[in-house]
Amino acid sequence: MKKIAVLLFLVFAVSNILAGDPSWYRLMKGTIDNYPVTMSIVKFGEEVRGFYYYDKYKQPMDVYGTVNGDSISLYSYSGYDDTESFKGVLKGSGYSGKWDKPSQNKVFNFSLTTAKDESSKFEFVYVEGKEKLFKDLDAPFCNYTEGTIWPSDNYTNAQFIRDYILKSKKMKTGASAIGEQMLANKKKYMKDFRENNKDLNRDDMGEGWSYSMEDQNIVIPVFYNDKLFVLSDFYYSFTGGAHGNYGTGFTNLDLKRKKVLAIDDVVTKKGIEKLPALLEKYFKLQRGVPPEKSLQEAGLFIDTIPVNDNFMIAPGSIMFNYVPYEIASYADGEIKITIPFSEISDFIKPEVKDLFKE
Repeated sequence: MKKIAVLLFLVFAVSNILAGDPSWYRLMKGTIDNYPVTMSIVKFGEEVRGFYYYDKYKQPMDVYGTVNGDSISLYSYSGYDDTESFKGVLKGSGYSGKWDKPSQNKVFNFSLTTAKDESSKFEFVYVEGKEKLFKDLDAPFCNYTEGTIWPSDNYTNAQFIRDYILKSKKMKTGASAIGEQMLANKKKYMKDFRENNKDLNRDDMGEGWSYSMEDQNIVIPVFYNDKLFVLSDFYYSFTGGAHGNYGTGFTNLDLKRKKVLAIDDVVTKKGIEKLPALLEKYFKLQRGVPPEKSLQEAGLFIDTIPVNDNFMIAPGSIMFNYVPYEIASYADGEIKITIPFSEISDFIKPEVKDLFKE
């Protein structure tokens, strides 16, 4: 068995964040047309992933895309079959271009500027490995990417965020350990790929795609202020078959109380009992489903949407996320349901109500 050279990047983002750098984190503020927006994104290699929201509503939507030179193309799915795109140029601290929403026939100019003080508080650390089983064939292949936001020493809550990230990844504590442990994860994944396929005969494997392996895990900030830090944990895994599996987990970190919040830390028992009806109401509103239709008639697997712990607090709302196959088909993608704070304010525990405020 032969292998091509492994492409490996173990990168600590540098302060001079330019489009050509292997990785960076940016918090950007600006406008789409005349509407103020905020964007929180990371770059790793040629990929970009993050979130943006309108400042008036503060309901983050995920964006992802690619970098080509100083051009960045980002895409967002803000609703069922509802896409948006940002296509623009990154020059210095500015990112500007055209925002497009085909479903509404809207095309606006956008202009964002990096908030340098905030962006300098975080680095993005990642490892990447790419390997082919046979150097002259596209498949079987093995791709591995693991990356995480990493607070700098000048961020007030750096140790709390670092400790949570390390614990969530089941890694040893210590600020210097993160890169070494991600590198060890990558090496093990590549080794397993070679071991699993060591007896594979290239003449009998067909096209080889079913023997391929791919894994991506990206941890980035969604929203934060001096009280609340919301992290997203995106994963994608392919181990053969028709397609891979993916999903995003959300974690709410109470910065004042130094606590990771579960749903019963936030909502009273009575409120949790009422949440399924509110989840159904706002699922239908967001998808344009008539109230009289059942959830199964609307395409879900179930007729009651369960309350899960995959939620996100934002000023003025709470959002619940359901990954593919959790309540609907793979084709439906992730289903995010946002409930306004006004609907649940009576059921929010007093000690966390301040987290729903700017």
